[in-house]
Amino acid sequence: MRQVLDWTKAHQRYFEELARIPHGSGHEKEYGDYLAQFARNHGLRYKQYEIGNVIIYKEGSEGYEDHPPVVIQAHTDMVCEKTPESGHDFEKDSLDLYIEDGWLRARGTTLGADDGTGVAYMLAILEDESLKHPPLECVFTAMEEIGLDGAMALEPEDLKGRRYINLDGGGDGVETVITAAGGMVWRGSLALERKACRGQGYRLTAGGLEGGHSGGCIHLEKGNAIKVCARILKELEKEGSLVLSAVDGGSKDNAIPRDCFAEFVTQVPEQVLREKTEEFTALLKEELRCSDSGLTVTLEKKETELPWDGEISRRFLDFLFVCPTGLRHSSRSIKDHTTASQNLAVVKTDDDQVTVSVSMRSAFESYIEEMAGELKVLGDLWGMSQETGSRYPAWGYEEHSALREVMRETVRQCTGKELVEKAVHGGLECGVAKEKWPDMDIVTMGPLAEAVHSPDERLDLESFDRCYGILCALLANL
Repeated sequence: MRQVLDWTKAHQRYFEELARIPHGSGHEKEYGDYLAQFARNHGLRYKQYEIGNVIIYKEGSEGYEDHPPVVIQAHTDMVCEKTPESGHDFEKDSLDLYIEDGWLRARGTTLGADDGTGVAYMLAILEDESLKHPPLECVFTAMEEIGLDGAMALEPEDLKGRRYINLDGGGDGVETVITAAGGMVWRGSLALERKACRGQGYRLTAGGLEGGHSGGCIHLEKGNAIKVCARILKELEKEGSLVLSAVDGGSKDNAIPRDCFAEFVTQVPEQVLREKTEEFTALLKEELRCSDSGLTVTLEKKETELPWDGEISRRFLDFLFVCPTGLRHSSRSIKDHTTASQNLAVVKTDDDQVTVSVSMRSAFESYIEEMAGELKVLGDLWGMSQETGSRYPAWGYEEHSALREVMRETVRQCTGKELVEKAVHGGLECGVAKEKWPDMDIVTMGPLAEAVHSPDERLDLESFDRCYGILCALLANL
C-alpha cells in the first residue's frame, strides 16, 4: 500500500497504519485487537474490554519508577462522513490519505485525526524506551463519538493515576480545555401509513453545505440541510397540498447535516414549483452568504415510493419546520462561548416509520433538561414515540490544578508562549473521568486539525510533530 507519511517518526507511522483499519463508532474490534497485539509485542500489561476499550500499562522510566502514575487517554473511533460522490465503505476500506500544502487529508471522507492523533501519540510513547516518564496508564476508549460509551464503561479500579492527559482537546499543544459541555440525544418516531394519491412525484435535494462538528461549529450558524428542505417544502405547500413519501438527511448525531432529500407527490404545476423553489433558494443563499455559501438545491421529477397518509405527512413536515436547531444560549462571561445548542441531526425514513434525531449540548444540566422538555412537548403534540439516550456529563471548571501549572511551565519551556485556557462546547470524556474519579486532575492537548466531522477534515502535520514534542516534555516534567 502506498506510504504517505514520514515513517521515521513513530507517531506518523502509527497514524498511517491505523488509518488502514476501519474504525467507525461501534466497529472498533479490529482496531482494539491491533492495540492488544501491540501490547503483547512490546511485553506490556494490558486489559481489553468487551466494549472495545483497551488500557496498556507501562512502568516508569529510570529515575521515574516511584513517581505517581499518569493517565493518558484518547478515543479510537472516528466519525464516518463522506462526500455524496464517494464510494468509500467505512466498514471495509482503508482511508485514502494524501498531503496538500502541509495538511494531511483523506480523499472524499473524514480523516479520523479526531482522535487518531492521540492514539498514535500513545503508541509512539509506549514504544520509545528513550523517553523519560512516570508509570503510564494509556487508555484507548471506544464509541466516544456516539455518546462516550467506552469512557462510561471504564472500571474505576483499573486506573491508579490521578493526573489525566486527554489527547482530544486540540489547541496545537499550547491550549488546554478547562470546561466542556454535557449532552443528550432525543429521538422521535412516527408510524407510517401509506396511501396512493394523485399527482406528480418529485425529489427535492439540498446539498453543498459544509456541515461540521455539532459542538465546535454550531455557533458559526452553518446551514442545516434538513432545515433547508423543511423550509422550502413549507413554501411549496402554500401553493397547494403535497404529500411526503420519504425524507432522509444527516448521518451522525454529532455532525451538522450537509445533505438532505425529500420525495413528495403534488398536483401543483411543475412550473410553479420550480419558480417558488428558485425564489426561496435565493433567499436562503443570501441568509447563508457569509456562513455557508455552497448551498445547492435541486428539484427533479421522480417516481416515488407509495406516499404517506396525508395527515401524517403534514404533521411531520410541520414538526421539522418548528423543531429548534442551532445556537440556543451563549455565555455572558466567556467571549464567543456557546453554553447551549441543539442540532437537528438525522432524519430517516423506513418502510413503516420515520425517525428524527436531535442532539443537545450544554454546560448546564438545566439547559439540557429544558431543551429535552421542549422536544417532549413537541413530540407529544405530534403523537411521536420518543426516547432519549447518549447522556454524558459536563466537565466543570476548577480554579486550581497542579497538572495545569506543570503544563503551563512546559509550554513556556518548549514554545516561549503562555498556556491558553479555553472552554469548549463539544463533549469530552474528561467529564466522565471526573465523575468516576472526582479527585482526578485533568488537562487536554492535541494538534491543530480543522473541519472535523466533515469530509474537509485536515491535520496540520507540523503541528502534529510539534505537539508530540510538547507531550513528551510534559511527561518528563511529571
